[in-house]
This record gives sequence, C-alpha cells and structure tokens, in this order.
Amino acid sequence: MRTALLLRGAAVFSLCVAADALGDWSNLGGNPGRNGLSSAIGPATPTLRWSGAPVSLISWTPLVEGNRVFNIRQSQAENPVVGPGDSILYAMNLATGAELWSYDFPWEVGDWTTVLYGVKNGRVYAGRADDGSVFTSAIHCLDAETGKLLWISSCSDCAPGLYDGSVFADDGDLIVAAGQWVRRIDSDSGLLLWSTPRLCSVTNSCGPTLVGNSIYIDETFQGGQRLTRIDATTGARLYSSPQVPGLITQTKPFAGSNGIIFYPVYTGGGPTTDRIYAFRDTGTAFQLLWSRPCTTFQGEHGITNDGGVIFMNPQGRLELRDQVTAALRFISTEVVAAVPVSLTMPHIAIDAQGTIFYGNGGFPGRIFAFNPNLTLRWSIDVPNLNQGGPVLAGDGTLLVAGVDTDFRAYYDPPCVAADLNCDGAVNAQDLAALLGAWGGSGAADLNGDGSIGAQDLAILLGAWG
Repeated sequence: MRTALLLRGAAVFSLCVAADALGDWSNLGGNPGRNGLSSAIGPATPTLRWSGAPVSLISWTPLVEGNRVFNIRQSQAENPVVGPGDSILYAMNLATGAELWSYDFPWEVGDWTTVLYGVKNGRVYAGRADDGSVFTSAIHCLDAETGKLLWISSCSDCAPGLYDGSVFADDGDLIVAAGQWVRRIDSDSGLLLWSTPRLCSVTNSCGPTLVGNSIYIDETFQGGQRLTRIDATTGARLYSSPQVPGLITQTKPFAGSNGIIFYPVYTGGGPTTDRIYAFRDTGTAFQLLWSRPCTTFQGEHGITNDGGVIFMNPQGRLELRDQVTAALRFISTEVVAAVPVSLTMPHIAIDAQGTIFYGNGGFPGRIFAFNPNLTLRWSIDVPNLNQGGPVLAGDGTLLVAGVDTDFRAYYDPPCVAADLNCDGAVNAQDLAALLGAWGGSGAADLNGDGSIGAQDLAILLGAWG
C-alpha cells in the first residue's frame, strides 16, 4: 500500500511540474522547477537513520540519485580557498552513510571551492566556482557509481557560481546560468550546444528554472528587474515580463502549476521592493497575477501539490497562499527566520502528503517540519546550517548537511497508505482526516482517481486497526 501511495503522489506531482520519476533530488530546489516538491513521503518524526561525514567548514547542499548521496565537504578556509584538497566531492550510501568514493577536483590559483551542480542519469556534475564574477573553470562529469571522470566540458568557463544551481533538460543535458550567460551542455560529450547572453544583478544568485522546454531567468533591466523566458532547444530569447522595482536581487525564479512562474525579488529595502511576484506564462507574454511582501536571501522556495505556494513574510513567518489568487490559506505561528533575518537562506522540501520541511540556512540554523496547515510538527537545531538542506530522497530519507562531521539522515519506517497521520494505526483520526478532505484531492485519495470519496472511504475502513 506504501507503493500505491508513492505512485499516487508521483501522479499528482506530475500535474504540477516535471520531476524526477524516482523522486531523486537532482539539483538545488530538487527538480527542474526548483520548487522543492517531491513524490516521496518524509519522516513524521526526527528519527535518526545515520549521521556523520568527513569534516567540513561550510555546509553545502547534498543531492541524491537512487541510493547514492553526493555532497561537497570543504576542509580548508572560506573562499577563496588556498589550495588543492580543499573541497572534495563525496558519494555516500543513502541507507548507511558509508563512503562509496571521493573526487578531488583540480585547483589553480584563483579558484574557489568545488560546487556540486547536479546529478542525473547516473552522472554527477561539479566544478570550481572561481571568484563569483570571472569564470575560468570547466564542468567535470563523473560516473555516479564509480566516481570515474567521463568528460570535462568543451567550454573552460562554463562553471557557474556558488549558489546559482543548474537544472536538467528531459534528455539529461545540463542547463547552467551565471551572471552574464545561460548555456546548454551536452550530457554525452560535454560540448557547448548554445550560449545566450544575459545580465544578472548579483553573481552567484543567477540560476535557471526549467518547465518543459522553457528556461526562466531573472535579469537586471533599466533600473529594475524582469523575468525572461528562453527556448531550451535553441537558446533563443522569447520574451520578458514587465519591469519590477529593485536594483538588485539575490534569488531565483521557481515554477508553480498552471503556467505560473514565481519571481522573488530581494534587495534588502523592505516590503516595497522585497516581494514575490506571480506571473502566468501565456505562451506569448507574462501576465502579472499578484505580488506580496517576501523576505529571502539566496535560497529556494516551494509549492504544494494542491496549488499552494510557500514563502517567508517580513515578520519571519511562513505563508501558504493560493498560487492563482494569493488568498492566504495558512500562516505559521513559528518564526522561521534566521537571526539576523539578513542571514536567512531558506531551503525547502514538500513531500507527497503535504508535509513542509524548511531550513532557514542560519548561523545557528534550524530545520522545521510543518503539517500542511503550517502547524509545527517538530524542529531541530543545526549549527551553521547555511546551504545544508533539507533535501528529501526518493525513499523518504530527509538529509541535512552541517559543519565539522555533522551530516544527518532522518527516516521513519514506511506506513500504510490509509494511515494518513502515519501514527502506526488506521483509526478515527485517519477517518476524520479523510472526511475533512471529502471531494478534494491529496493524501486521502487512496485509489488515486483524483477525488476523495466513497471508494477511498472503503479502502480506509478495510485497513482499520
């Protein structure tokens, strides 16, 4: 029954935005739409599966494909680092944390730390980040099973910055973006397929988002910012949104459902300019649906599989709003912002049952687990969380990377599909949850037909006890 639920979650997810079929966390933001939405079911409690990793002075985001976890462990000083052996890519076993292999990237004078760009189709992509504005490093492609070097990109300046992130086209090609360009790299050979110029206001915060064959990026334009659509096949610029206020931004767009693209702008100037914008891509232009105050610095945001969008408001609380209308559904009573708020670099994962896992990226940091209505389920402290997650693997393991040897994997034993609150029994609480969602969709849609009704009730009563 667990399998049936995972398949149902994947079906709902596919309606929102394309994702890895197995629930892999392939890139920053988890999927091409960079919205944190997963087909997996995360832990109901912070039950530790394993912990520990090689020493690292900085927390970097782990990525996952199948039963392998990939993470950079940076053992020397902060950027710019001082020599070889400073930041090594490790592959670990998802179930045990055991080291599988490691790769020490070449270093030249002027190089910064190694950055993990993504993992797809058994291939891992990483490279040096340079100084954040002058790019002189290539992308290295490694075999995910063995760590063997497969190729180095034909362009020697293709490696983007520390927080840009990359996404994958349907055929596995790598879409990378930096301050002055967007590029597509052939996954089989490392050849540069096309390069399109752009101007991003803050280097290292210029990554792309992908929906189908459309790439979305942010750009500086005439004293403000705008959202631009690029054709992923040709690299052709198609059209841009109206200008929005703000001379700089340190965030990236992310994808919702129904053709909606969310564009958070962070300038540090307060609610007038620090806002999230919802644009609908009509196929020929961007239509502004709404905007609301939003406070975020160099992070990722999220959507839910029932048409919600999650972001942090100026008071440091999470808001869950309707993607189309901006109607407020829920707001957290917990303040999730790091202290000070300027250090909040959020990462978010939303599982198939609507549980929201939120990391504030702070110093010290904290991971929160919220129910779908943004009531707190649990939270844990993570010293110097920075970019360390959370990340949700396909089997439901929640991964958090910290500093020193701190690397954690949280995992709950699987629960049956009808156990909606995952407390180990199918009982009146699950019945109440199903009846409360009657006629809608979500985790209580036990037969996966898109509507919660009599057939789902029969399945739940059949599993009672």
